[in-house]
Amino acid sequence: MKKNSLDGSFLDFSSLFQTTTENENKARWILLLTPILLTIWVYFGKRFYFGDYFTSSGSLPADAAAVIFEYLVFFLLMFCVPALLIKVIWKQPLRAYGLQWGDWRAGLKIVALVLPFMLLGAYLGALDPGMQAEYPLAKTMMKSMPLFISIELFYLVYYLAWEFFFRGFMQTGMQKAYGPVMAILIQTVPSAIVHIGKPFAECFSAILAGLVFGYAAWRTRSIFYSMLLHAVVGIGTDLIITLLLR
Repeated sequence: MKKNSLDGSFLDFSSLFQTTTENENKARWILLLTPILLTIWVYFGKRFYFGDYFTSSGSLPADAAAVIFEYLVFFLLMFCVPALLIKVIWKQPLRAYGLQWGDWRAGLKIVALVLPFMLLGAYLGALDPGMQAEYPLAKTMMKSMPLFISIELFYLVYYLAWEFFFRGFMQTGMQKAYGPVMAILIQTVPSAIVHIGKPFAECFSAILAGLVFGYAAWRTRSIFYSMLLHAVVGIGTDLIITLLLR
């Protein structure tokens, strides 16, 4: 006999909390924390909100200080928070989530294969008027080489946090529960969606990047090779646009 959808079983949530393995439990926490942390960053940590918290940027130009603020907040949320969870609650080493050199031979081969495409992507992206309007995020850095170098160093900190969060914390943290293919696909979704609002070429390319960088992290057991490739695109785009428009 078919159960009535309004009977007591309809409101029984106990099946949602069935006993799971340790790996499945970690995956649940990762999937819960991901939208929380990203939403906090988008609504409170982007450079647009710098003026809401600080009345002065000190000796730095306002746009440069705002960009550094964005990078550091991202590092705090996407690196420090997951790292504390891994070390304090899960009691695991960070190297288990990609903070190691891993299979460096495979890593060098992947970098050698993919790097030319990253350089080409940086060049073609720099020719796009939409990308030129967006990057560099701090336009004043185009007029000062010391400022340019300083902000790009903070950009590396941002990329470290990005790769650790998506390809380390998310992907590595879920692959024992869901397998490597599903873990790569799952982390690609938020890493691409968070680009919405950026130029179309960048936003669409983020989907492919999520897959390629995800594979690199899985194959090498390290985030450093995908971080290098990611940084080449971002910093290369900034540099080429600066050289073109100066």
